[in-house]
Amino acid sequence: MEWSFLSNFGITLFALLNPLGMLPIFISYTSRERTKVQRMVALFVSLTVMGLLLIFMVIGSPMLQFFGVTINSFRLAGGILLLIIGINIVNGTDSSAGKTLLVPENENDLTQAKSVYQQIVIPMAMPLLVGPGVIANVILYANEALAKKVGLGIELILMTIFVCFFVFAVLVSGKWLQRVIGDIGLSITQRVMGLFVAAIGVQFMVTGLIDIIINDLVPKLKG
Repeated sequence: MEWSFLSNFGITLFALLNPLGMLPIFISYTSRERTKVQRMVALFVSLTVMGLLLIFMVIGSPMLQFFGVTINSFRLAGGILLLIIGINIVNGTDSSAGKTLLVPENENDLTQAKSVYQQIVIPMAMPLLVGPGVIANVILYANEALAKKVGLGIELILMTIFVCFFVFAVLVSGKWLQRVIGDIGLSITQRVMGLFVAAIGVQFMVTGLIDIIINDLVPKLKG
């Protein structure tokens, strides 16, 4: 098992999803709901995020081939995007703000949770959690997994499910986390994650440039 590869993927994915950064927005959406409703909404959002990630993981490479984009070009573009996102996270750039929800009163928890979920799935699940940087990251790692060895793709899927569980854990314990570590603690954690995202974006760009030089430019110069 490629622990280094998988742990890198898990840390990057969690940092890019940035559930800690999205927590205030989720709380603003669900602050008026009962605890059970909040938990159900957190579960629905997390399952949606997992579904989106797995879809992009499976169809990402075929999509690149269809549009005629090489993996190194996508790696460079993805690296630039990750760097920009990482810088924005470190700088504390606000992504969005909550909106007023219309939720039916005197309904059971499941009905209310479905109503809240339908109103916040866009933009909460996508693009706030599953944004362009996340999509680029998933496609790049899925392609690397296919190139490294058979079976690593399955391990990548399992890691994705594992990360989505942590996203659910963060969302479902949002108010508690905010009370324990406070707004300053959330902000510091968010910025540390942003630093990791920026560093991995630079690594993607370096890898893409090296591969382009070795595999494309050098053979042409020799020829």
